[in-house]
Amino acid sequence: MAGVASLLGGTIVWAATIDVPATVSAPADRAQWPLGDLAVVFDVGDVDRAVVEAADRVARRIGGTASVGRTGSLGMRAITRGGSTVHAPPAGYLIPMVYTSMPRGSIGRIMGADVASALGPDRVVMNEMTAGLSGAAVGDVLVMQSADGSAVPLTIGGIRPYEQVGGAELVFTYDVADRLGATNDTRVIIYGFDDRGAFDAAVVAEGLDGRQDTKVNRSWDPPNPDDTLSTARTKVALGEPWYRFDSNGSVVMHPTWKANNLTDGRVLLDSTIRIRAQCHVVVVDDLRAALGEVAAAGLGGAIDVANANSAGGCYVPRFSRVSGQIGFLSRHTYGMALDTNTTSNCAGCRPQMSCDVVRIFRKHGFAWGGNFRRPDGMHFEWVGERRDQIDFPSTYCPNVVTGSARSEADRATTAGTPEVGRSVLLGGASDAVDDAVMSHDHAHAP
Repeated sequence: MAGVASLLGGTIVWAATIDVPATVSAPADRAQWPLGDLAVVFDVGDVDRAVVEAADRVARRIGGTASVGRTGSLGMRAITRGGSTVHAPPAGYLIPMVYTSMPRGSIGRIMGADVASALGPDRVVMNEMTAGLSGAAVGDVLVMQSADGSAVPLTIGGIRPYEQVGGAELVFTYDVADRLGATNDTRVIIYGFDDRGAFDAAVVAEGLDGRQDTKVNRSWDPPNPDDTLSTARTKVALGEPWYRFDSNGSVVMHPTWKANNLTDGRVLLDSTIRIRAQCHVVVVDDLRAALGEVAAAGLGGAIDVANANSAGGCYVPRFSRVSGQIGFLSRHTYGMALDTNTTSNCAGCRPQMSCDVVRIFRKHGFAWGGNFRRPDGMHFEWVGERRDQIDFPSTYCPNVVTGSARSEADRATTAGTPEVGRSVLLGGASDAVDDAVMSHDHAHAP
């Protein structure tokens, strides 16, 4: 049932029940995923009260349900089994874990009753991809670091596929979120409707498409060339980062992680476009290939080398803080993103990057920040797959798709356009909620 939000002491309170708790009976009665369309409405940072109320009105217009949700990233200290450590970073360091939290009833309706039934006041569900990386199993104890820095043990009650839990590494209910200090409401999920056209019309009628810094993502959206990798997929591609907080609140990466994953200092990326940067060893060859093609195309003048070498860069450890120790490691912390032309492409400003350069970078496996919710035209982020032949109506620098690629796109459309699915739960097909969701704090080359 839909509800109307109000504020009491700064906390969202529902005057009517916005979410009906799930009642799980016999296993045969459990809904199986996929469980239909859903959409997510969110802002830069915490979701605004006016957005919550407008999203609820959208849900009521179309006979759906609106549920406030939370997402963020917290550090994991260890995974233990029978008192023995199964997986952990070096002592004093953390591994980031991106979570999503909703009322139990919404989790059951959106992800499936099997997910909801595995949750409890001290139980979470883990993404199958993350479990595979860490060797975790059902029944293991996850030792998380809460927003205030204390240790909170949680039992893994279930492990479910990536596609089912939407890319979140951990799923838990509000009682667990409250124990962890994860109290910031960051989005509204709308589900339980079956008319996409009616949804789109309601979004327009409620003014959600026209709000600055607000975005509406749909599970049936087609893939976007500038979607970035989720944290889980980033870990698979580049390895788990080990980080800690310094006394001044800044992020410090473990020296062994840096030695194993980053180039030996700042290296020359191209002999013509003479950017020097320290980058992830998996990413650096793709960066060199992109810059080499930019130079070969006579577009070197579009890259401000001096700026990239002074105010841009690749590896710079940063933390986009939500509250306390909740936030997101910037993708620069992984050494997987390059900033350049920062003066003419300030965060939130209309991008001024050459679209020919953008498309070359997409060709070599990079998403571009110019189409992030808050435009970040300085930012190129590695995704490890070609993105220049995705036919998508980007606001800035849409791809030029012709020939065989256009035919492939036409055939895909005829067969049914690919959809982003439940990855939308973390803010869209981009699950990289650090730079895409938070205001981008661009790097400064050392």
